Amino acid sequence: MTVEKFSSDFLDAEMIAASGVASSSPSRVFLFSKRAIDLGFAILLLPVFLVIAAILLLLNRFFNPGPLFYHQKRVGKDQQMFRILKFRTMAGTRDESRFADDEADRINQMGCFLRRTRIDELPQILNVLAGQMSMVGPRPEQVKFYNEYVAGIPGYALRQQVRPGITGLAQLKYGYTSDIVGTSKKLKWDLEYIRRMGFGIELYIIWQTILFVFQRLLNQRTRTKL
Repeated sequence: MTVEKFSSDFLDAEMIAASGVASSSPSRVFLFSKRAIDLGFAILLLPVFLVIAAILLLLNRFFNPGPLFYHQKRVGKDQQMFRILKFRTMAGTRDESRFADDEADRINQMGCFLRRTRIDELPQILNVLAGQMSMVGPRPEQVKFYNEYVAGIPGYALRQQVRPGITGLAQLKYGYTSDIVGTSKKLKWDLEYIRRMGFGIELYIIWQTILFVFQRLLNQRTRTKL
């Protein structure tokens, strides 16, 4: 499978209709194995999560006073709402939906490290264990922005056929975006993932994510976006 050669053309309604994404149906063996892999990785990462949580609980007293976790309502599989968990990286709290770019002034130095290495996403293994998320899949969107994208981007709701993921093809290939054009392009990658769901692409995404995290921890340049 040639993941590197996936098209990243701007998505339109005709491409969605022609792609057959809506009728994508992975085998039961793959779906069972995917859930088993999710649980396996989440259980393996639990000790790492607990150690990091304990360290941050101590450090937060001095560098980031406030709650250890941040939670926010997101849209999951079949439009089901759930609360996503992250290590808190910003000072204070705000209830309204905003992009991270608009909150840069609230991110402290320790928060920058957690975000740069993606360690802030680690608590989402609890969402995985609860069956709300998968290790791999489209990123779950904030409710306000999800409604805007469904209204403005043809086929955006098709992402909700599968559980959202901690990592995914769109994150690896396009990275972060806070505008509708970038979101439209990321949607193409999400639909490519859904259409091609299988062991090959799953392992590719997991391996590339592991490499990304270790490269960031070692302060090395990364090839993927994430």
